[in-house]
Amino acid sequence: MNQRQINKVEMMETTNNYLDANTAIWSAIPIITSYKNRLSQVIDELKTAAQDQDAAQVFIGSNLQTLKITIAEKMDILDDILEAYADDNGNTELLAQAENSKTDYIRLTNEAFETKVKNVISLLESNVAEMADYGLTQDQIDDAKLSFSTYQDKRGMPRSYKVASRQATQSIEELIDEGDKALEKLDRVMKRFKRSNSTFFNGYQAARTIVDD
Repeated sequence: MNQRQINKVEMMETTNNYLDANTAIWSAIPIITSYKNRLSQVIDELKTAAQDQDAAQVFIGSNLQTLKITIAEKMDILDDILEAYADDNGNTELLAQAENSKTDYIRLTNEAFETKVKNVISLLESNVAEMADYGLTQDQIDDAKLSFSTYQDKRGMPRSYKVASRQATQSIEELIDEGDKALEKLDRVMKRFKRSNSTFFNGYQAARTIVDD
C-alpha cells in the first residue's frame, strides 16, 4: 500500500468514525445508513487486503472501549424503536428486554455486552417487518452488526455475524475506488445538513479531508 493509498484509507476511516460518533443525527435516514454500511464494508475488505501485503502496516480502527461506546449508542437507538413497538402491542416480555440505555450497555462486562447485543439484534431481526412503521430497517441492524463484528475482531473473538464481502478478490486500488463511490453518495445526501445542522456538516467535511504526509 503506497502513501497515497494509506492517506485515502485513513480518511475513509476518519469519516466512518465521525458518522459512528454522530449516529443519532443521521440514523433516521435509511439511505445514509445504506451508504455508510457500504463504506464500512469497504474498510473491512481493505483491512483484509492489507494483511496480504507484507509492507502494508496501516492501523485502521478505533480502540476497544471507543468501539463499545459506538455500539452502545447504536443499540440505544434500536432499543428505543423496539421498546415503542413492544409497548404499543402490550408485549411485556419484549418490553422488558428492550428497556436498555446506552449507559446500561457500557456498564456490562465484555462478555455480558456481547450476549446482550446478540440477544437484542435477534429480537430486532425477528420483528423487523412488523416495526417498519416505527422506522426500523434492516440496514440499521446491519450497521450495528458491522460495528459489533469489528469489536469481536479486536477482542480476538470469532465473529457472530459474517459480513458479506462482494469485493473479496479485488485489489486495494479497486477497493479504494469502491470507497470513493460510497463517499460520493454520502456527500450528496449530507448536503441536507448544510443549513439544518451546520456543526455536524462542517465536521463531516473536515473528516472527509485527506491529510497528506
